[in-house]
This record gives sequence, structure tokens and C-alpha cells, in this order.
Amino acid sequence: MIFNIVILFCVTFYCFLGDIYANKAPLAEVSLDSGMVIQPYTNRGIGLFTLHNQDLLSSLYWRFDQRISMIYKPAGVFVRGFLTGLLQNQYHLGELYRIAYHELGHGTRAEAFGYRVMYSTSETEHVDSYYELLFDLLQYSTAITGAWAHYYDDLNVHDSVDASDESLILSAGGVNNEMYLAQLIENRFYDRRVTSVYDFYHYLSAKLAVDNYVSYEQDDPDFMGDLYRVKQRYKTKDIDITYPELKRYNGYAILLSSSFWAFLDGWSRYVVKGIDYIEYYEKFGFRLPDINFFLTSHGPSYHIQSGYRFADNTTVPFAVEYVFIGDQQIEYTMGLKRRWTDHCLTQSEIRLGESVGLSQSFRYLLSSKLDMTLGLDLQQFKNLYGERHIKTLADGNHDLDIWFNVRFVL
Repeated sequence: MIFNIVILFCVTFYCFLGDIYANKAPLAEVSLDSGMVIQPYTNRGIGLFTLHNQDLLSSLYWRFDQRISMIYKPAGVFVRGFLTGLLQNQYHLGELYRIAYHELGHGTRAEAFGYRVMYSTSETEHVDSYYELLFDLLQYSTAITGAWAHYYDDLNVHDSVDASDESLILSAGGVNNEMYLAQLIENRFYDRRVTSVYDFYHYLSAKLAVDNYVSYEQDDPDFMGDLYRVKQRYKTKDIDITYPELKRYNGYAILLSSSFWAFLDGWSRYVVKGIDYIEYYEKFGFRLPDINFFLTSHGPSYHIQSGYRFADNTTVPFAVEYVFIGDQQIEYTMGLKRRWTDHCLTQSEIRLGESVGLSQSFRYLLSSKLDMTLGLDLQQFKNLYGERHIKTLADGNHDLDIWFNVRFVL
């Protein structure tokens, strides 16, 4: 209800302004990443793949709007509202990429615990690849009513790993992955400073992952889904949390995120005027915060992300994640992103929680459209971030992932 009122107000405000039409398509890029092609796939790698496909879809929708607006301008308001997704909900093709990434979140957590993972939909048999799942979703998009991840074989982790919360982590993996996708969109928005309004639907549907899933479970009281199982596991930890509380905590996260308000402002302006241009909110060099809501093995948490931009070539991102109900944990993240020359860029990040995790990447720009990146991620399972992203627990509570990426801007 609150979102609908805010959206209606913004659209009404811009209705009093004249028509201006954008003439630059949304920025799109493609990349080849080891996390996309070498199994087990990573949340980071498939997250990039998802963003790339959403970008291509957005470019297609934008071009369609341009053609319609040239033929009959008054149709532009409805067409733009429909194509950006807020008037079509589940009919937006981006929903299929979100569903696939949700199931991947379950899958990567299961693979970390040593299980063999397969996926299925309401219309298809079991497949053992994320890409086969995505193909099935696209092929049967009009008929599919659900998708699932399935786990086989036995738990296989190092003796030093405490796997008592395995079922909770697996159940929460889907909505946590969606929230991570929203975080990727926010961070890319901050890095670029501007973005396309067509990111709004992808952002909003991922950002409201918990809210959407709660609504789905409440519509069918007999359905014991992901969040039902999370709630049951939380009860064993003396964390008694209700569906309305989960929805409210998710709502706080989006309403307190600056990216949401920037997207909403840009979306309402685009629908009415056709200006596809959104600027990130910064004040005195500081990134106005974004907040994401995660479900950890310790309890629900808020991840608060900000940063400071010293110059066009140097930014210092920082964040804190805090478990606010249950076994209270706090994790700090500090980073440095710097462009040293016209061709060389590095990005560093250290995560301080129960253990120390870090990420480091080196990017070399071959041209204005082509670059190569080599990176490493040291994940700690005892950290909040590591719990959601570690690739394997076969060798202990830590894992070092070395990855590469080749990116081309279209």
C-alpha cells in the first residue's frame, strides 16, 4: 500500500511536466567469468550473468518503447510503465532470471555442504545445471508454477566444520541470493553514478524477496516453503519471528535504502516524460546508505552499505552487517577501489567478523570496451558473508577462490 501511494504521487507530479524522450539505450555488457563456466558456479559469477541478461532485456524493451513513442506519443506513458515492469508483475521476463537465481542460492549452499544438486520445475524433469533450469524456465514460461532445488548424496564437510545449521542455511539461500542480487545492482549503480530506469523492476523484485515469499506462503497455508522452514529452525534457537515481522523488516530495508528512492524518482519521471536517466544519491562525497535484509544462521540481519568518493579514480566503500535478533553478530567491511592509470584498476575488500575474509581483484583495460580481471576471494564460513557465498567446506571453514573475467561493453 505504501509503495503504491508513493508511486502514484511521483507519477502525478511528473504528469504536469512536458514530454521529453530519451535517445540513449541502457548500458549493456557481456562477460565470460570462471564463476559462470566452471562448476560449482558461484553466486558472484551467476550474479554477473543475471545482470548481463537483465541489461540485454532492458535494451530490448527500451528500443520497443522508442518505436511506439515515435508512432504515437500518448501511448508512451502506458507502454513505459508496462515495459519497466511495475504494471505487469509476473509477466516481466526478468522474473524468470530472478527465479533461477533464487534456486541457485539454494544450490550453491547445498554444494558447499557436499551435496549433489539438481533442479526442476512444475513442467520439467530434474536437470543438473543452472543453465538447463534457466532454459526450462524460458521455454515453459507461460505454464510454470514453481521451481525447486533438490539435494542428493550425503553431507560432506571437513571435521572442523559445524554443520548443525545446514538446513537453515540451505532454506535461506534462495531469498538471500535475491537480496544479494539487489546489492549487486546497488553497487553497480554507485560505481557508474547513473543507471537506466529499466533496472528498477529487477532491483525491486529482488529487494522484496522476503516480502514476496511470505505472501506466497501465506496464500497457501498448507505449503511449507523456505521461510516456513527458516522460522521453524529459528524457533529452536529461541528466535520467534512471525510472517508479518519478516515482511516489516524487509520493508524497512527498502524504505531506508537511498537507491530505492533514486529509482522511484527516475522511474516516475521516465514513465511520464521518457527520460531514462537516474543519478545516484551522494552528499559531500558520501554514498547515501543502502540496507539489505538477510537471514543468517544466527538470526535476521541488516547489511548497511555506504562509501566515500575521494575523486573520480578513488572510492572507499564500507559496510556493517548486524544480527539484530538472536545470537547477535557484527561484521565490518572496508574496501578500496582505485584506478591507478588509464588501463589499470584494483579493488580490495576486507571483512572482519568472527574470522577475517578478503577479496582482491586486478582489472586491465585493453580498450574502452574490453577489459580483463583476475581476482581472489578468501571466504570464511564463520563470517556472515562467507556463510552465504563460500564454495566448499570440504577443506575446512575457509576457502580460497581464484577467478577470472573478460568483459565487453556493447
